[in-house]
Amino acid sequence: MRVFLSFLLVGLLSLGVLAADKICLYFDQTGPGDLSFNDMALLGAQKAAADFGLELFYTTASSPMGFLSDLSGLAESGEYVVIVGVGFLLFDALPEAARLYPDQKFAFVDGPNFDLPNMLGLLFREQEGGALAGVVAALVAIANGDPAVGAVAGMEIPPVWRYEAGYRFGAHWAVDWYKAHTGKDADIKVMVTYVGRFDDPAGGKVAAEALIRAGARNILGIAGGTHLGAFDAAEEAGRAAGREIGPPFAYGADAAQEYIKPGFILGSARKRVDVAVYEAVKWALGDEPGKNLVLGIKENGTGFSTYEDIVTFIDLAVKAGYPLAGSPDEILEKILAARQSVPYYVWQALGEFIGQLKAGVIQLPEASTADQIAEVREMYP
Repeated sequence: MRVFLSFLLVGLLSLGVLAADKICLYFDQTGPGDLSFNDMALLGAQKAAADFGLELFYTTASSPMGFLSDLSGLAESGEYVVIVGVGFLLFDALPEAARLYPDQKFAFVDGPNFDLPNMLGLLFREQEGGALAGVVAALVAIANGDPAVGAVAGMEIPPVWRYEAGYRFGAHWAVDWYKAHTGKDADIKVMVTYVGRFDDPAGGKVAAEALIRAGARNILGIAGGTHLGAFDAAEEAGRAAGREIGPPFAYGADAAQEYIKPGFILGSARKRVDVAVYEAVKWALGDEPGKNLVLGIKENGTGFSTYEDIVTFIDLAVKAGYPLAGSPDEILEKILAARQSVPYYVWQALGEFIGQLKAGVIQLPEASTADQIAEVREMYP
């Protein structure tokens, strides 16, 4: 009997039946700690691990040259219910690994499933979150007499292009809304600076400082850890002018990032990477074949940070030991004071835009290719 059980155990292990009890997050470049995209992925994986009784393992690539070998090693271990690739830079390596290991389930945050039965593509309508930020940024800029709004972007890749496209569209929509509702003239230029990395806060700060000097005192960060430097630039410029509350105002992305610089981050373009990763684990535990899951505002996958989002992320920051610039109540009070400092019509317009977007009245531009983003830049300068 013992011999039979030993053979059975070995057989089960070889099939991965007993060993596949973990979730793996494989980050393409920077890993956790960006207070944005990557940390949202980790948050979703942590919730899934707790809810489904799984262990969680995460690791970050040391270089793009190691993507395929890293993914192959993870798949060969047979330990993972699903390997979630986090980041668009895995566009070539992740599907190749999925083809090499058809019995291993994979998910791709920010990428398609390539028609593979063992892969879930997790895509977002980033242009929706970007557009909401664009509406707010442009109307605040107009109220303060600024000629432009800005954005500090990471790399020239489709997810960032979609954010930019939405931001440009939202800003121009806001100008038209303002003219129609006030009878006054207005014009806003949209300036976007690509730093080229997602892990360069110093570069993000330099880019934001240049935008502020050029008259863009509302700046969206769409660069992961890089745009933490843009937050620094906004706060420093505001304090140099003797202000406790902007302008300048920065805007976060992916997570609700207002707690990082309360009073100087007016809102965040939400991208629910946590929801996507959680859904990937649910998919992996089921029998459904691979597909693409596209998350937008209707699926709670995109949006503009709400009061509930802000409170949730202040609480998460406290639990993570993040050095807040005051008590949680003080942080929340300052964030809300910043929102109350701008004209009420900013939030009225945002509500109208969200309603029209959900109803399908507003159609946002696509920007998943270099040609498409070039057209958007020309149409909404």
